[in-house]
Amino acid sequence: MIGVILAAGRGSRLGQATDDVPKPLLRVGDRACIDFAIESLLPATDRIVVVTGYRAELVEAHLAQRWAGHPVAAVRNALPEAGNLTSLAAARGALGRAPFILTNADHLFPDTMYTQFFQPGSGLQIACERGRTVLDDEMKVRLMAGRLADISKTLIDFEGAYIGSTAVGDRMVDAYWQALDAVLASADLRTASVEMVLARLARDPKTAPQVCWIEGLRWFEVDTAEDLALARGSMCV
Repeated sequence: MIGVILAAGRGSRLGQATDDVPKPLLRVGDRACIDFAIESLLPATDRIVVVTGYRAELVEAHLAQRWAGHPVAAVRNALPEAGNLTSLAAARGALGRAPFILTNADHLFPDTMYTQFFQPGSGLQIACERGRTVLDDEMKVRLMAGRLADISKTLIDFEGAYIGSTAVGDRMVDAYWQALDAVLASADLRTASVEMVLARLARDPKTAPQVCWIEGLRWFEVDTAEDLALARGSMCV
């Protein structure tokens, strides 16, 4: 099992905070954002691939210093301003046909995320939450028989929200990459996202992802200055 962390974007919604420092390196407590993603993945994976882009040299220098001696490597996305699907495509050569867990550098999960809350199997699973207010900008999910039927920010009827982590087991690796190829061939790369792959897989009951409802997880997403302040404040409590 390989961990994949998408860390190529600038984080423009954070304003001047990312003019000189890329979002993955913003400090929250005693760690950079990306450190949370790495710490959560290490117990459940054999190695980790980080996809860099904006200020890639800074992220790569941090990885070389902070994670020296650990199985963490970087690959670069040549189109960091495009949709995040291009980042996953950039990592593909390093993954081959291995199963993998996909997450984002701005999702601050605890180190028990993949051992206690979201445990990967041989199929295709996505981590979701329900029983709380779903924000307008979140990826909403609609289910059918416990599996994903649709995923989009614009869904009117939905059961919960996707929280940015997908586990692709060995039984579903080929189907996942086939769906990715289909999206790359038809979508606008400027906005193409990894969620589009999930939406395509959901069209067929044989490949529709299993939705795993995550309960009791304390985590943070850092998209805006308000998100960053909330995460930093909580880490000081």
